[in-house]
Amino acid sequence: MKDLSQGNLIVSNFFDDSISIVDPVQGKELRRIYLHQKDKAHPPERLGPHHIAIDRRLKNLFVPNTYHSSLEIIDLLTGKAKEVISVGSFPSQVIICKKYNYAYVANSDSNSVSVINMDTLSVALQIPTGELPHGMVMTTDEERIFVANQGARTITEIITSTNEKKKCHIVNGNPWHLKLSYDGNYLYAVHYSHLYDRKGKIYIYSIKEMELLRTLHIGKMPVEVVGDKTNETLYISDSDMNSLHIYSLKNDTMEDSINLSKMPHGVEINHEKNEIYVTGLHDNILHVIDIGKKALVKSIPVGQEPTSIVIL
Repeated sequence: MKDLSQGNLIVSNFFDDSISIVDPVQGKELRRIYLHQKDKAHPPERLGPHHIAIDRRLKNLFVPNTYHSSLEIIDLLTGKAKEVISVGSFPSQVIICKKYNYAYVANSDSNSVSVINMDTLSVALQIPTGELPHGMVMTTDEERIFVANQGARTITEIITSTNEKKKCHIVNGNPWHLKLSYDGNYLYAVHYSHLYDRKGKIYIYSIKEMELLRTLHIGKMPVEVVGDKTNETLYISDSDMNSLHIYSLKNDTMEDSINLSKMPHGVEINHEKNEIYVTGLHDNILHVIDIGKKALVKSIPVGQEPTSIVIL
């Protein structure tokens, strides 16, 4: 299907239980997949699709349904569910490990990670984490997964070859979203700013030893972060300040901020196109930002409360 062409985007819409497929070049939503059947007689229960992942080989989309405590596998060619797997309570993110053929789901209210066997599409085991696990990343060699435990102020490290918990690293804050640097050598952990302390922070760790290298003080309520190819610049969405911050790691200073709609959330970067994509929760849009010009060039309507973004 043309809407699954390389460079198009997949967006999870948290409130209306849907998935948007977007062409950022044309600046429009090409298709919307509703996770509920719209012709049902009774209003369905909420699902709350959150941080999604794609199996590019099979064109399958893995969708954690926050309110349904399930992982739904969608066939992107047909837009239909292939499987629904019960996981822990309030799942927030999924990661696919092709190397060992497992999927990992962070369960925020169960304080665990569900490990899904990709052959049987069943839960192989539950790995305990700290309190309120949310964001996850996997190392580029697919040997380790890191889980941000916002309530416990820790980051859990899991070994994928054995599915064993190696360590919980203590954080001087409340980590909730994680991202790797382009080269895979650094981990960026975004601190969750509570209502009484709107002071944004990002912790930078070396992946090899999980050594804290720097703590950046940025904005009021940073949500997600991405970095450029050279590890010189970070781009951070700030939900309170309605902006995308541009921070120079090289000069250790805030370079600029781009004004966006209310409550910017998910962020992804396309290094080949030199573009950044940011979801806007309040106005149900997807922003397209030109990195070179440091300017917002398009705002594309999508579903209600868009959260995460996957680049095809």
